[in-house]
Amino acid sequence: MYNYECIVILSPDSAETAAKNSSQKYAGVIVSGGGEITKMEDWGRRRLAYEINKQSEGCYILYGFRAANAVLTELDRQLRLDETVLRHLIVRDVLATGTEAKIAIEGIQEGEVLNKEEG
Repeated sequence: MYNYECIVILSPDSAETAAKNSSQKYAGVIVSGGGEITKMEDWGRRRLAYEINKQSEGCYILYGFRAANAVLTELDRQLRLDETVLRHLIVRDVLATGTEAKIAIEGIQEGEVLNKEEG
């Protein structure tokens, strides 16, 4: 498993509770795939450098995690499908030592499988 960082920019139109639910959802994708969350920061609403989908602001969330490649594929797929996500970027964190402590996310337990919406 390697260390990664993921930044997600959510649409500002979604309420703060929707942003919190989205952050829990993506943390759940990482944990259910066998990954470990080492950092999760909500940077709040910030102005974008340029408009994306006619939006000039976005809600930023940063994740730091350890995971296998299969988890990255699923996380990327989930982020692409979500219409509230304006942009996302997942990069390998080469500066991480691998000894960072795992953090517990409220409402998500290790090994928990998320219910997938069928549509």
